[in-house]
Amino acid sequence: MAISAINLPQHQRAPRKLLITVAEWMDGSNEKREVLGRRTEDSSIEYNADTETTTDVLGINYTDVNKTQPQQDFDPYLILGGSELAAKLNDIRRRNAIEELSQFTIYIITAYIGSASAYEAEKHVNCTIVYNSLGGDVNVNMPISIYFSNDITLGTVDKLSDDFTFTPAA
Repeated sequence: MAISAINLPQHQRAPRKLLITVAEWMDGSNEKREVLGRRTEDSSIEYNADTETTTDVLGINYTDVNKTQPQQDFDPYLILGGSELAAKLNDIRRRNAIEELSQFTIYIITAYIGSASAYEAEKHVNCTIVYNSLGGDVNVNMPISIYFSNDITLGTVDKLSDDFTFTPAA
């Protein structure tokens, strides 16, 4: 796979809104999606690499990366009207159906790479979304953490909304 160029003017920084995380799940026979991050000021994907560093007899350091365990936190994740994901997570919480927390597909869309009809994306299947707490001072907040599965399909999406079509890379 060829490395795609970043589609920004020379030395322009990529705005945060061009890194999009989308949750997908099944509701009966209906597929549901929601773009994450509304009212969340800061959210980064942390890769939590498992590394091992050794120094040889010449004093040269070598680092091996054994695996990554990517995760992304959304705090706050406010309970907002119209949020089907919040309703789904609250239903799971109420029923204590924690086995259902590992049945999400997460898309990471890097809208700063690609074109207006083919933005680069990653599809992560069998991811876990965990609710960390419920409450707040003025508004109800349910901070969530996403644990990516590392079961990844690379591809593109045709638009920057939750009704995109994902096309796997050849």
